[in-house]
Amino acid sequence: MIQHAQNSLPNLIEAFKGYCADEEIVDLAKLLYGALQSDSICYDDISIDPDLKDDIILLSYEKRLLLPMKSIRGSAWEDRILNFCEGERYHLPRVVRILVDSARATGEWNTQFAIRDALAEAGEKEIGQTLHLLEMIQNLAPQCVIAVDTMKAILAESRLELDMHDTLDRFVRCGIMSPITQRSLHTGSPRYEINPCLYWSV
Repeated sequence: MIQHAQNSLPNLIEAFKGYCADEEIVDLAKLLYGALQSDSICYDDISIDPDLKDDIILLSYEKRLLLPMKSIRGSAWEDRILNFCEGERYHLPRVVRILVDSARATGEWNTQFAIRDALAEAGEKEIGQTLHLLEMIQNLAPQCVIAVDTMKAILAESRLELDMHDTLDRFVRCGIMSPITQRSLHTGSPRYEINPCLYWSV
């Protein structure tokens, strides 16, 4: 992991510039800085102005930076139950944890570094090929949603030596992607949501 700099919070604030509204940056940085201190953070322990706290938590959830621990069925992001009350807990997806830790040390939002690190932790051997595949997927999914059939077609055309099932499994475990519960109404193909914060450096 990145060595922590003494000016961690200012670095994190700097890393968010250009990606979030100016009036949200400081509180969002405080929230993620606090969430980085342990495996999860409790609503009660989030030190943000009470009048703004819920809005910042919602913002972080919409950007898939911070996820509620509770779910109505499985681990998919869209199935998480977002509550704003005492005792509720939230956590950072793995790739986001690496991103935030790196950003508070460097002042930069380095998605390539974070994805590489997360994939390595997940046991991916072909990191270069996987990064190339993800880049092609992102280019065809500007709204952060893509069908499995489309990803399979991209993989076939690219001639990369990757297994789609294993790659998707690692993407999910790393917090890079999440399955969408409902199938596409047009194709019937399962769809995945790509973490929107990974587009910030694309």
